[in-house]
Formats: sequence, C-alpha cells, structure tokens
Amino acid sequence: MKVLITGAAGNLGKVITQHLISRNIPVIGIDTNNHMDHSSDNFKYYKCSITEEQKMNNIFEKEQPSNVIHLAATFNRVRNRKTEMEIDVGGSENVLKISNKIPSVKQLIYSSSAAAYGGHKDNPLWLNEDHELRPGNYRYGIIKKMVESIYFGANTRKDLNIVSLRICSVVGPSFNKKRCAISILINSKYLLEQWKQNKIQLLHEDDFNHLIFNILKDGKIHGKYNLAPDSFSQINELVQEKKYIKIPLSMILIILWVLWYLRILNLRPASLKQSIYPIVLSPTKLISTYFYKFKYSSEEAFQATLKYCKTQDNKRFNSIPSSSPKSYQQHVRPEP
Repeated sequence: MKVLITGAAGNLGKVITQHLISRNIPVIGIDTNNHMDHSSDNFKYYKCSITEEQKMNNIFEKEQPSNVIHLAATFNRVRNRKTEMEIDVGGSENVLKISNKIPSVKQLIYSSSAAAYGGHKDNPLWLNEDHELRPGNYRYGIIKKMVESIYFGANTRKDLNIVSLRICSVVGPSFNKKRCAISILINSKYLLEQWKQNKIQLLHEDDFNHLIFNILKDGKIHGKYNLAPDSFSQINELVQEKKYIKIPLSMILIILWVLWYLRILNLRPASLKQSIYPIVLSPTKLISTYFYKFKYSSEEAFQATLKYCKTQDNKRFNSIPSSSPKSYQQHVRPEP
C-alpha cells in the first residue's frame, strides 16, 4: 500500500499522515504549503495545487500510489467564488481524472462533509446516506454535493473504487483550527441562545484514523458513507458555564457578514443554519461493515480537545467543566 494525500498539510491531512507513517505505510503528501516534515523515510512531500493538472499527473506517474485520499479544499479561506470553484470543483475533477488514468490507483477516497445535508428544522435524528442532500445557500456544502455527483457519475475504471465520506467535525489532541465553530465554542465567553440546545457530533481523531485505515485496507468498499460517532452532545451540556445571549437571527446575519468581511471569523453567514439546526449522522452503514466500536463518545472527543487546549493556554480554558455522564447515555445512537 502506498497512499497519496491531497491537502496533506491541513488538519485532517496531518492527522492521517502521522497515523499511516507510524504504521510504516509510505505516504505521498500534496499541498500548497511551502514545507512539511514528518521526519520519516516513509513520507514524501510535493508542493503542488490540485489545479496544476500536469504537475500532479507527473507526481502520480512517478510515485504510483495504490490509494488516494482527497482532502484538499479551500474551506472558506478563499473569498472569491470563481477561484473557490476552480480549486474545489476543478481541482477535484483533476484528482478523479488522474486517479482514473493511473492504473496503480485502486481506491479514491473523497472527503465530503456533513454540511452537504444542510441544517434544517425538519432534519431527523440520525441522518443516513439515503437522506436528501440539502445544503441550502452554504457554498461549502453545495460544492461537496457537486463533487460527489461528479465522482459517482463519471465513467471510471472498473477496478477503481470510489468512496465518499461525509465527515462530521474531527477533533482531539491535534486540533488546531482557528476561527471555526469549535474554537468559538471553546474560547468565547458568550454563545448564541439559539445554540444552547443544539446537537453536535464530534469524532475523535483516533476513531477517524482507525476507520480510515480500515477503508484503505478494504479492496471492495465503494459508495457514500457517513463518518461520525454513534453519539452526539448538546451544546449547553458540553459547556455548562457559558453565558447565552439572545439576538434576533436577522441581527446575527448582519454581525456574521461584518465578521466575515473583516476576516475576523472564518464562517460564512450562509452557514448559520448549520449551527442552529442539528445535523446528526448515523454511522451504521460504515461501522457495521467493519463491526467497529468507537473508542470515544462525542463528549469524550470534546474533552480531549479541551485538555489539549488547556496545555496550550491554561488561563483561557480552565473554567469549562465536564458535563454529566448521564448526557452520553441519553445521546447514544440506538442499535440498528
């Protein structure tokens, strides 16, 4: 097995790269960052954008990977719609085209998102893969839906298995995303009243790594899968001592536009519904494939992240208590 990872310098890219090279699996990293160093003979890094088709094609031909994990995405960092589409959609098409062209590639894993389902009042608890994708106006979710459609509508080699993983938020000791919803949840003294009883799923990076590794070893898996824990948490139970402020949604949207425009916050205003209305994914299809038992609940994943943050800055995070053990039992996915 030799795994090529696009977006290798991103948060998930670093997590899975470190996990694979610790298992002595050769990893080829592709990203636009200047440098990555995992201090391992099993890791090679190329500075390359997924929009650079010929350069990427040369890398594939030289390295001959057996598995490709496509993680590269702008994720709100690009404020130009045309550029975002060129990278996230056009770049993803390049990854598919080259993976299909290079016969050594037998598996292509696409990192989709829970955001593709969209935040809606009528979302049922435990969304499964057959539920309609309704990302609304949230461009990140729209793009994930578009790329899935492209990948599963393409005419590809019979021996190329394509897997799309609709992933919830992945957290843990390596979490380092700034100005995102999880960092706001941890750092802010005040939260929106609308968030108070919202449900959230957090997947620990250890469970993420083990499930990805199972997929990489599986020569037959193909299709769309939710990648999320079999539990969820409620915001006011995770962070019990937060203060909640009530602001009309119209005013919140104005504030979000200002923070987005000033680049203080890396969340699009269109993502507001995603944070107010629950998107709780059922992992039944994936975990039943491998008879997988999660090591961490959603709450435990949050606490692991919080513990890491405390080591970085004790003064900022020493006032958030653990929630009661009962809350986990209330929020566990029922057995299928």
